[in-house]
Amino acid sequence: MAQPLQNIVVVGGGTGGTLAANLLAKHLRKMIKNNEAKVFLVSSSKYHSFQPGLLEIAFEGKNPRKLVREERSLVSRNVSYIEEKVDKIDLHKQEISLETGRKLPYDYLIIATGSVPNPEAIPGLSSGSLNFHTGPEQSLKIWNAIQQLERGHVVVGIAGVPHKCPPSPNEAVFLLDDYLRKHGKRDGVDITFLTPYPRPYPAEPMSKVVEPRFEKRGIKVVTFFNVESVDPAKKELYSLEGETYGYDLLVMVPPHRGADVIIKSGIGDQDGWISTDKHTMKITGYENTYAIGDATNIPVSKTGVTAHLEAIVAANNIVSSVLKLGELHKYTGRINCPFEMGAGKAAFVVGSYEDPVHQIQPSRIRHLMKRGFERFYWRTLSGHWDWLLVAYFGKTDIVEKQPSSDPTIH
Repeated sequence: MAQPLQNIVVVGGGTGGTLAANLLAKHLRKMIKNNEAKVFLVSSSKYHSFQPGLLEIAFEGKNPRKLVREERSLVSRNVSYIEEKVDKIDLHKQEISLETGRKLPYDYLIIATGSVPNPEAIPGLSSGSLNFHTGPEQSLKIWNAIQQLERGHVVVGIAGVPHKCPPSPNEAVFLLDDYLRKHGKRDGVDITFLTPYPRPYPAEPMSKVVEPRFEKRGIKVVTFFNVESVDPAKKELYSLEGETYGYDLLVMVPPHRGADVIIKSGIGDQDGWISTDKHTMKITGYENTYAIGDATNIPVSKTGVTAHLEAIVAANNIVSSVLKLGELHKYTGRINCPFEMGAGKAAFVVGSYEDPVHQIQPSRIRHLMKRGFERFYWRTLSGHWDWLLVAYFGKTDIVEKQPSSDPTIH
């Protein structure tokens, strides 16, 4: 008797979604060939961007075209790719509604819809500041602005949390300082870093690496600064604590929220973050539905590396269920965020649920590793290079054998 067709849908074509779809197609290729399973990837965007490169556009003038590939070119031929916007996700009916009206039922679902920069959440922020999280166009505006800068006050900071890539605000300061020094402008420009945290970097061990480098470079740090509003006309920034800072150029990391479709579908909290088991990546209350990457509310960094590792866990759990392997994969909370610290040196922010972030000093070799990752990134999305990542990261998931009566084994 033929096995019923298993429809597996991945929503979101970013790092996590692309990898998850390719891994599912890889591990279930025999079932797909026999028409016993289908893997769908639904993406609203034709293009896939290497987001860490936005900092290079903003502060080094990198050509944005070098950071983009067509999503279709990154997807396995065994994946049914749908380039269309998702209108609604119904977890109870197990159905995806596309913008064209098409309904896509599923047996398993991975939501990888990412996060959305939301400068509109703070009055005046959108028109009064620039940022490198919204995309290549905004990043290019920063590059154009700093080229025109001769004197004045540049304020860089964090306007809301959580946000993508925790090191990025600090990286922006280091790269800005590098640019100004290289072009002989640093003496005429003051740099202030504003943060809502009690220290320059949230994790204290790495903040101890950042602090002396900021001090040496003459970068002023203002802590516990929670942005209330911006006045673009006066070029002033106001905090909830009653402080005011003037600026000539304002570069702020905006607050982020979950994707529109998550909020519309009532899946997430008020900010659109999906309640997710931090180990199995299952959405709370659902055995066959997963969330990965920035879309979740789990307490780890919102980065591409995190999305990658979570995608492996979610895909492996679905494969285990479909093939009745009796395995439950659990994410260890491993993070590994590259951290540019200027002067051709970089560090990494490394930790896990059981192993808190520890201090790592910047070095030239780590800088070269960070810059070299861009070329390797496109290959990692295929799902065929995980053996190398395992060799580098070590064990990033724990596999538990499940009894046959476990509800995750269908």
